[in-house]
Amino acid sequence: MNKQHSSNANWALIAHDNGWQISPPESVDLNDYQFYLEQCAGESFSPALALTEISDAVLSFDALSARVNDEVDALAHPILLVQNNHAGSALIRIACRHLPMSATANFRDYGGYHTQYGRQVMWGKLFRTGHMGEMNDRDIAVLSQLNIQAVCDFRRPEEAAKQPSLLPQGLQPTAIPISPGSAIDLFSAISDQAIDEAKIDAFMQDINHDLVINHQSSYRAMFDQLLASADGGSIIHCSAGKDRTGFGGLLLLSALGVSDDDIMADYLLTNQYVKIEREIARWTANYGTNQTETAGADSHKVKAAREAINAYQGEFNHQALAVILKVKPSYLQTAINTIKAEFGGTISYLEQQIGLSSSELSRLKATYLYD
Repeated sequence: MNKQHSSNANWALIAHDNGWQISPPESVDLNDYQFYLEQCAGESFSPALALTEISDAVLSFDALSARVNDEVDALAHPILLVQNNHAGSALIRIACRHLPMSATANFRDYGGYHTQYGRQVMWGKLFRTGHMGEMNDRDIAVLSQLNIQAVCDFRRPEEAAKQPSLLPQGLQPTAIPISPGSAIDLFSAISDQAIDEAKIDAFMQDINHDLVINHQSSYRAMFDQLLASADGGSIIHCSAGKDRTGFGGLLLLSALGVSDDDIMADYLLTNQYVKIEREIARWTANYGTNQTETAGADSHKVKAAREAINAYQGEFNHQALAVILKVKPSYLQTAINTIKAEFGGTISYLEQQIGLSSSELSRLKATYLYD
């Protein structure tokens, strides 16, 4: 994989109290640029709408509402085209990385990253998130606006049964269950009274190694969904949207030609957006002391894990759980190093282990990269 960041990577659209803040690279004079609205609240504009209502680099809700003749809020997910006034300059698209859904954590757009060949990943097409079992009506409406056509759910059956995805009518998730690592090791690590961070790190690295070695068919199924849903948006997710989803993101962005530095930076954004206390409450409710009876849908891994819980009197160490709910560079780096050592690199892995043909890789780029 290419190790370098793109020179255009520092443009950003950041959530602001009353709208969105345009954040350019250092030493850029915004007066040298024009801004156009390509998409907002699921509506595309062709030609793009010129934005003259930007004040102090802030695009306010009120200004955007007036421009599109409809009320917008923080979930409108505007996509802006940035054009330098100087002839021959490349076009750049910017949007918010994070969508502040009310009832699901870590919902992010994979768009905007630049590839080693200078193209840019499309905004509004590829998303990642945690579980969607608590989506409210507004969140579900946003999924409809985003024209989501595929949802790849990496959760085990018992996870999905506890918190079924709440989706727009007619949209069904594709179950791609992935169970990496040892559940016994996981539950014993978060049941220990003393926090052993080295033990947790080793466990998380083992998970990422296992994802590379043992789950090729699952991630092939993910790519099948992405290839079949070219006309709409797609979501990949697990429970917290960090490990199984993080590895899926590594494969997806690598297939599109994004640098491993940008892939790592995206992976680490989980620490910014996962709501730790909320996740601790979910873990406690689903797997805590009152969950000693094993449901029929539970996998053998969860049954074994519950035995481990019982051995530790079923008490979670919340501090240890908070550690395990975060991500570290060494976790994903373990996957990257394993791919390089065992398979020669990510593209070789995608072709030989995932089974993507050169034509399928080309189709992914044609579908999910701007020209």
